[in-house]
Amino acid sequence: MIQSIPASLRRLVLIAGLVPALTAFAQSEGDPIIPVGPVVQLDSYVVSANRGLQNPERVSSAVSIVPLADVAAALIPSLTAVLEQQPGVILTTNGGRGSQGSILMRGSSSHHTLFVVDGLRMSDRSIPFFNFLGVADLGGVERIEVLRGAQSTLYGSSAMGGVILMDTVRGSGPMSENMAVSFGSFGSYGAQAWTTGAKDKLSYSASLGYAKTDNDRPDIAFKGWSGSTRLEYAVSPTLKVGGTFRGQDTKYEEPGSRFFPSPATVDFTNTLATLYAEAKPAEGVTSRLTIGQHIRDYNYKSAYGDSPLHNNRLLADWQNTWEASSQVQVIAGLNFEDATNDVAETSNTERLLAGYVSTTYRPIRQLTLNAGVRHDDFRRAEGATTGRAGAAWNVASHTKLRISGGTGFCAPGSDDQFGVPSYGQLPSPGLLPEKSRGWDVGVDQDILGGSGQVALTYFQNKFRNLFEYETVNFTTFEGRIVNRTRASTEGLELAAAGRVCAKVHVRGSYTYVEATNDVTGTRLTRRPRHTGDAEVRFDAMREWTFGAGVHVVSDRLNGATPMEDYTKARVFVSYQNADGLRAGIRVENALNEKYEETYGYPALPLGVFGSIEWKF
Repeated sequence: MIQSIPASLRRLVLIAGLVPALTAFAQSEGDPIIPVGPVVQLDSYVVSANRGLQNPERVSSAVSIVPLADVAAALIPSLTAVLEQQPGVILTTNGGRGSQGSILMRGSSSHHTLFVVDGLRMSDRSIPFFNFLGVADLGGVERIEVLRGAQSTLYGSSAMGGVILMDTVRGSGPMSENMAVSFGSFGSYGAQAWTTGAKDKLSYSASLGYAKTDNDRPDIAFKGWSGSTRLEYAVSPTLKVGGTFRGQDTKYEEPGSRFFPSPATVDFTNTLATLYAEAKPAEGVTSRLTIGQHIRDYNYKSAYGDSPLHNNRLLADWQNTWEASSQVQVIAGLNFEDATNDVAETSNTERLLAGYVSTTYRPIRQLTLNAGVRHDDFRRAEGATTGRAGAAWNVASHTKLRISGGTGFCAPGSDDQFGVPSYGQLPSPGLLPEKSRGWDVGVDQDILGGSGQVALTYFQNKFRNLFEYETVNFTTFEGRIVNRTRASTEGLELAAAGRVCAKVHVRGSYTYVEATNDVTGTRLTRRPRHTGDAEVRFDAMREWTFGAGVHVVSDRLNGATPMEDYTKARVFVSYQNADGLRAGIRVENALNEKYEETYGYPALPLGVFGSIEWKF
């Protein structure tokens, strides 16, 4: 059985198997137990907005912390289903589970959203997240944040539309083990197991999952493994070391669009492994070094042959935080990346070195100011200097006004610069990075006696030097990527969530976007003007939960052609007893709406799914 698991995930199983031995080793040591500090309730803090723990009352950026306990209660199965609920996020997929997904945050391009996983950048123009997004589940995920607006000052290239931060579970408390199975429509089934805990100086977590589905249409089946782990050891009261691993190994049958059927299979493997050390060399000073390796393999196999892509990156992030006083915080660091990108028969390398500094100042208790600057230097592409500033003003105990603005950039990918001859793509050595500037202003208001909150944000963005494919030979259709397009986006984001009473929880979001090509004056394709999502959950008794949700998209174009609006609904019910057993049933696309998120790729019809989970 173990031999059928991909090699990258067999390493995860081995690590998970070592956890009890490492725990026993830590327990058997004669040293006294070293306290590692109080348990931090991370949901009360924002991490992404300044790369450190920050009270939400002091955050000037528009950011959403995904409440993963509510996600589990609503039986939400995938990362795509979580992200499409967030304000500002326009998410589309090419059909069923395993297909590619894209995010057009605030109307920006999909490569303008950056994934940061376990503290390291996991996507850019050369290494898109499309397949990762299509296959990612929520196994072993402790935290998800969605940070909107140009964030290149903290995170570098590709953070022009926003950043999605994900962290692997940090173990705590006594050992806890869970197992779950799922089944349902379209021949779907899956299984997952995970463990987490801490003993003395060692904390640990591990998860392993498998999923398979036929996805309703012919030649569109998906199957794959996923897994994660984290080990952390407190060497002393001022030093801790650890490591993480997260990976997917999947196979997807790609049928092509309904206009151009082109059966193929996609083999996709994505792994990110990190090692980190965090030290506190002096009072108020924290230094953290994270190094990692990210390997991504994608192979599109069709009757015309194979189209392999391979990315291998070594990454390092050194971040230093200085709490100069109760009013002043300074965060500064260095990023290093060394990447090899193989596209078909073409291989290129890229190296990045970047430095950044960000300061936060509280002149009075109610006012927080922040500003930062960063420079990214590339060996084979033009570098960029970006800046960002913001302010958060707590005008009353339950009301915060915020404003922020900054610049962003996206460096060209290796195939953009050097071309891919076998694809007919010519080199474009003089390509400049895409650049943007933008700002937003908003208000966060507590409601329902503090058990809920409403957030309203207005935003504007300007983009220039945008990449566009230019055909230079209309016989062979050879062409190259050029800097040509300018664009602008503006809109509103509204989010609300809370408990209207002890047993009823409601959540909703709405996004309005105007996205315009400033060269032609036309609307940008695939950016709906209106996107809304809402959910109500009723905890009828201690054991029973009932709920329903709806997602609405309207007024969108594919090129110049209007696309139909759509509404998809879901209902769910779960039962949980005192012995750690939970059973659930959910109905997806409960209205059996026929729609396409991406033109030519039908979405799944009504489906019914069940799950059973044991915690022991």
